[in-house]
Amino acid sequence: MIMKRIVTITSVLAMLISLAVAQQSGSREQYRYRAESGARNGTAGASQLLIPQGAQYLTGGGAVATATGVGATYWNPAGAVRGRNNVETSFSNRSYIADMSVSFFGAVLKSGSNAFGINIRTVDIGEIPVTTVFSPDGTGEKFAPTNFTAGFTYGRMMSNRTSMGMSLNFTSEGFRRVQGNGVTIDAGVQYSDFLDVSGLDVGVAVRNFGQPMRYDGSGLLVDGIAQGTDRQVTKYKIEAAKFDMPLVMEMGAKYNIGTNLSLAGTYEVNNFDQDKLKLSGAFNVPGLGAVRAGYLANIQSVDIQDNFATEDVDESEASLENIFSGVSFGASLSLLRVLGINASIDYAYIPAEHFDGNTVFTLNVGF
Repeated sequence: MIMKRIVTITSVLAMLISLAVAQQSGSREQYRYRAESGARNGTAGASQLLIPQGAQYLTGGGAVATATGVGATYWNPAGAVRGRNNVETSFSNRSYIADMSVSFFGAVLKSGSNAFGINIRTVDIGEIPVTTVFSPDGTGEKFAPTNFTAGFTYGRMMSNRTSMGMSLNFTSEGFRRVQGNGVTIDAGVQYSDFLDVSGLDVGVAVRNFGQPMRYDGSGLLVDGIAQGTDRQVTKYKIEAAKFDMPLVMEMGAKYNIGTNLSLAGTYEVNNFDQDKLKLSGAFNVPGLGAVRAGYLANIQSVDIQDNFATEDVDESEASLENIFSGVSFGASLSLLRVLGINASIDYAYIPAEHFDGNTVFTLNVGF
């Protein structure tokens, strides 16, 4: 039985490492390609899948190794089975950029060495005025895009130190009778006391692996006359381009220094963005709460050569930076002594360049 578990875990790790190596190689090719034809930042489908969820893990420093319970259904499904409660629920709201808000709800049920979880994520974009070439200031109409993701997670303890997990996510986004749907898979592994080092936890996860998504719907119908025929005006459907999913590979670790202090870090390989380094530190007071600080930095820099076809714009002065780079901070407060139930509130503040900083509140309840 032990040998079977070792073989299974080794096979999964080999698969994850292979994806990481292939992804890293592809990423380098993309950055060489960017110098001539432009960067891929912001061109992925379902980019809302990259918005960090929950306040406890800030921008993700060490989350792939430390996320447990409901938080793990987003960061690393292997941690879903490591929650302290048999039943755990969580609700989070994030004030995002440009007056948008992101809501997250999840629940996890543990049964022995297994755990089953669900999570729902929505992005409230608000109403957007309809503009056209002939009415650049607006036609008076408005539309409200929809953005929804539902995830189903399974996690299992393979040994007293090792857990594995997988999530299946369904994503739907649309606007004005046009909609795109996609299915992605997350998979990960977590180890505790790695290499027999007490307090050292590591994790590896691949998120958003799936087929490209394409928009479809009656909103893509246009009036046209086929040339070379006797047909009158007829409805024709525009075939939208496919958009790849924003594949992410993360490797992270956390180390506990004594009973109160912990340090963590994550290296992220992103298919449509620069690789990132995420760091975090936390000071915990058992039974009361914790305070945290995080740091996010881009590892790669991209030099953009000017496209002489655009004479009025000097693109060589453009820069590709993550607007959430820099320092973030947060805290948690246990409500057990106040309410008599196993509940807590998490808070995070994440600065955003060019926008108001993001505030995140999360309510956790366990049974």
